[in-house]
Amino acid sequence: MPQRPKQILALNTPALALFIGTLIAVFFALPFDCHAQTPQGADAPAQSPSLDTGFPANPSPSLPNTTPSSSDNGINIPAPPPPSALSTNPAQLQQQAEEAAMQAEAQAEADQAKRENDHNHQSFDRASSGIMPLSPDQIREFMHRLENTQTAAQPPSGGPPKAEVKVTTLSLDPGVEPPQINLAAGYVTTITMVDATGEPWPILDIGVGGSFEVTPTQSNSDSHVVRIMPLTRIGEGNLSVLLKTLPTPIIFRLSAGGPTVDMRYDARIPKLGPGAKVPLIDRPRLEAGDQTIMMVLENAPPKEAKRMKVNGVDARTMAWMLGSNVYVRTPLTLLSPAWNASVSSADGMTVYEIGDAPILLMSDNGDMVRARLLRDEDHDKP
Repeated sequence: MPQRPKQILALNTPALALFIGTLIAVFFALPFDCHAQTPQGADAPAQSPSLDTGFPANPSPSLPNTTPSSSDNGINIPAPPPPSALSTNPAQLQQQAEEAAMQAEAQAEADQAKRENDHNHQSFDRASSGIMPLSPDQIREFMHRLENTQTAAQPPSGGPPKAEVKVTTLSLDPGVEPPQINLAAGYVTTITMVDATGEPWPILDIGVGGSFEVTPTQSNSDSHVVRIMPLTRIGEGNLSVLLKTLPTPIIFRLSAGGPTVDMRYDARIPKLGPGAKVPLIDRPRLEAGDQTIMMVLENAPPKEAKRMKVNGVDARTMAWMLGSNVYVRTPLTLLSPAWNASVSSADGMTVYEIGDAPILLMSDNGDMVRARLLRDEDHDKP
């Protein structure tokens, strides 16, 4: 008795798949009745001898298992069609076998492409997890902490200094303490020298003591502006400025490393400089020590001062009432009423101290304008 094969060879090539598909189609096309045909003219049918195959006779064989099988190399083999779907024509059988082989090959290619796609996605996930293990939220949190750490490491420890702009009227008396200019590392402080009328006062010579860098803005002309910057984070020193036609030098104290920095420092000398505009009518002008009018010039009037409305001019003109005096801060020229004192800054702003007058006559580049002063109830509310 012949031995049955123990396993089916794996499909390794499309030609072998075509051959196996043809064999399957031919096998299911054969009749399953093992009995002989009845001869013509016989009275009773004669039984043909049964085939001695070693297996019990099965005149009604069951349909084959339609579950797709898999070869050793992972190629899915589609289930063969049922016998009723196969044709007895050899040409059609060959065509069906070729179609089955092509279907098996296409399915194998699709499965291979799917496995490659899954492998690429898994490789990408593993690579991205290895290179960038942090989530976007974790990265943002890390950058936020890094920025806070770098900000805290910048000197000074209390944070960046507060920037200020000062306008100071200097005193030339020998017993008065020199004014102090606050500096900070990494910041440039600009010092301007003006006379009592607000006109520039040219600088002849500069001397500095301490670790500071001093640079005049125009070395070949009559400059009234000096830039100074500290070379160390904390330091002390002084600055000596000699002005044109003024025999007395102007002395400043320099201090670096404090909580404030003077971004601009307007130093006003209470005298008429070389380019001063002499007024037509001689009136008393500001002297050193008048803090009220200087605070108004810095646009920081005293708390007890009452704000007033100014109609007829633009918003650059402002007024406050303090006691019986009115302080008008304006870039225009006051013509009427007569003012008691005035002070000007290097940017052209002037503060006039006048009495209680409801109407102001002012000159705007030669054009006469009329301004009206009214109490501003909105600014008086707590």
